[in-house]
Amino acid sequence: MKIKRFFVFLFRIFEFFQLKRFEIRKLYMEHLRFIGRMFYIFFGFLSVAILILDFGFFYPEEWKGSVTLSIRILVGFFIGYETLHILFTEKKWRDYLKLHKIELIILLMLGLEVVYEKNIISILKSYHISGEDTTLIFLSANQILFLFSNLAHFFRLSKKRESKKLNPSIVFVGSFAFIISLGVCFLHFPKSSFGTVNTIDIVFTTISATCVTGLSTIDIGTQFTLTGQLVILLLIQVGGLGLMTLTSFFSIFLTGKGSVSDTLMVKDLLSQETMGRAKETLKQITLQTLIIEFVGAILLFYNFPKNFPVSFPEKIYYSVFHSISAFCNAGFSLMPNGMATEAFRDAEGFLTILMFLIVFGSLGFPVLYQIRTRIFHPKDHKFRWSLTSKLVFRMSALLLIFGWISHLFLEWNISLKGFSVGEKIFHSLFYSVTTRSGGLHTFDLGLMGHPMTFITFFLMWVGGSPVSTGGGIKTTTFAISLLNIINQIRGKDRMEIDHRTIADSTIARASATIVLSLFVIFVSIFCLLLTENAHFIDLCFEVVSAFSTTGLSRGLTPHLTDFGKILICIVMFVGRVGILTLLIALSKKADHTAYEYPKEYVVVG
Repeated sequence: MKIKRFFVFLFRIFEFFQLKRFEIRKLYMEHLRFIGRMFYIFFGFLSVAILILDFGFFYPEEWKGSVTLSIRILVGFFIGYETLHILFTEKKWRDYLKLHKIELIILLMLGLEVVYEKNIISILKSYHISGEDTTLIFLSANQILFLFSNLAHFFRLSKKRESKKLNPSIVFVGSFAFIISLGVCFLHFPKSSFGTVNTIDIVFTTISATCVTGLSTIDIGTQFTLTGQLVILLLIQVGGLGLMTLTSFFSIFLTGKGSVSDTLMVKDLLSQETMGRAKETLKQITLQTLIIEFVGAILLFYNFPKNFPVSFPEKIYYSVFHSISAFCNAGFSLMPNGMATEAFRDAEGFLTILMFLIVFGSLGFPVLYQIRTRIFHPKDHKFRWSLTSKLVFRMSALLLIFGWISHLFLEWNISLKGFSVGEKIFHSLFYSVTTRSGGLHTFDLGLMGHPMTFITFFLMWVGGSPVSTGGGIKTTTFAISLLNIINQIRGKDRMEIDHRTIADSTIARASATIVLSLFVIFVSIFCLLLTENAHFIDLCFEVVSAFSTTGLSRGLTPHLTDFGKILICIVMFVGRVGILTLLIALSKKADHTAYEYPKEYVVVG
């Protein structure tokens, strides 16, 4: 009877609320909503400040109670604010929840965190994570959830103010410059490094991480704390995907739909033919990246070298770090000598997974999307491999085999000396994969002979594929230019591949990309010759590696002068955003004219 009375009581309360809902909502909308928004904005800034304080600065022990209380208030305010929005919305609750699904997810996560807090703490402590670390994890989780909610509101508000269409090249270049600036600020925080790290080294590391290069003037495993390493890992992730890709994804995901201007921007950034396809590709890019990196981290964890003793939490962290670094073709490692450390060099299972991650990252997101579509819909008769995918597969396979065989025969008794036959075959394959912008290495590159070093220049210069985490001029650019040369030799006017005619603008862009890349490389080598006291072959290797964002080095990087570091920073940035993209962003677009001058042929060649 008591239970029945309780439910009757709840029903009457709900009935009363339904009758009074309109009056209460009117009071809320007219008098309380504005105040709530002001507090929401204020608490948003406060949350950012507390997050920076927690991760970036050392503060007195007596502040901890106030910081914890502040975060509890922030979380409580968020729960109350979102609950009021749900209760007093003008839309139907089902429609509102569908549009604001991210806030609902955050509310549920916070609720579960509060209910099962003791259980979660006991689990964390069982893995030897201290009480202080556990508190920091909870504080950070609450702050990140609150910031994510603010991000959702920001994107939803920005939808109401449509801006003019911007040049995608300007947005792309500007987004990288913006994230580099933030990274430099974060790595300057006292908690980010052990002792004092020179500003030029912080700038170099930030640009190298954001441009997913992997060159480093310092050892990030010993010079940076866990906070600093997490900042670098975030820069690698953002740099690998591209800030505009992530921003556009969250814009569409958080708001439930994308505006026409957003979709047009994504279409241009991803070089897609239609707006609908660009939106779907964007979602798949972000989701498949997170899935591949997650699966990669699990496989790396279970194949972690047994003779490299680390604690359980460190083992998880190392696996996640190297999974993201490998897929993003960043080349960063937490070990001083990278994979050349004996424990990792002999762990062929671990290295094999890294190879797959590097290859997946360098294939290009649209190609991965087509592979996924083919796997999950094998009987789809309407499916057709794009010409880009076909060229990527052919050139990637050709370059991989060429690099593998070249390294195996040229380095048999040089850098591979001391390896067994099976190890020589395996490490030659790994080197061929990593030269395609991977950046991880299993032996001292300074021991490598000049013939293979010369071939490495070529492999790094070509790099990965378009719209991928890899650098270089891209496989399709090289393929189009090579076929154009063949066409010129044969006297063909049109370039045709697999019953498709290649547009003249594509051929012109490929030729311009190659010429500009060689110009940047030659000028950079000349400048380093003026300032650096090093072997010519090492300088060439450093520049090509920086331009192609590969990250391999013959040991010169830590010994560069300040001018040399600045120059390599510029080369890394230009190589990541693309010299042609950079020039387009900086140049004024030519006006289209309705007339055409008489044609005249100029003698060339």
